Amino acid sequence: MAAAVISEGCKILGHAYVGPGTELGPGSEVHMHAVVGHDPQDLAWAGEPSKVVIGERTILREYVSVHRASRPGSVTRVGDDCLLMVGAHVAHDCCVEDGVVMANHCSLAGHAHVGAGAFLSANALVHQFCRVGRLVMLGGAAVAVQDIPPFMLSTGDRATIRGVNVVGLRRAGVDSDLRRGIQDAHRVLYRSGRTIPEAKELLQQSQIDEVREIARFIEESARGIASGSGSAVENRPASV
Repeated sequence: MAAAVISEGCKILGHAYVGPGTELGPGSEVHMHAVVGHDPQDLAWAGEPSKVVIGERTILREYVSVHRASRPGSVTRVGDDCLLMVGAHVAHDCCVEDGVVMANHCSLAGHAHVGAGAFLSANALVHQFCRVGRLVMLGGAAVAVQDIPPFMLSTGDRATIRGVNVVGLRRAGVDSDLRRGIQDAHRVLYRSGRTIPEAKELLQQSQIDEVREIARFIEESARGIASGSGSAVENRPASV
């Protein structure tokens, strides 16, 4: 296993653990009792070398854990400018993109993917292999067992789509015209009575990049997308 790589300007506070195979980007912080780069919690792992890569200026607060990937040569990745609050957990083979906030005791199971700028509230859980789209807001104690499309607001156990993350979009600098376009896409997908394939086909024809991004996300979904009021029968929550 390769030695840890600690870049310029990193801060590692007392009683933190930075294990072999870890790369800390410039300006990142690892706070007290955080664990970065420990072995994956995967019974199939046979001790093969793997990595954790933490991006630039990312902050891992107290008792955060980020485990190495479980496949030979693979990577658990947390992007730039992320904030993982107290007790957050990123399991093996996850990918957390830039600018994500994971609030206290939020947990990602293995192979989960979180899109850029998403906000995962306290005690939220994301099932293994699930995806949370860009600029999603996942509510407190939500349990996501299916994919959450980009720009949506999702809450509950099992997590359902409650609307568009208007506050998050506004904070990200998305203008009012584009927000309305995304809200129209939400209505097509969740309020129109169309089937998911019908809604996806209509969204693919949009002139708005972000709406086509939603359509691509649906197209690439392996677990199906989370349900919402007025959504299609095929969108029932998965049994787990």
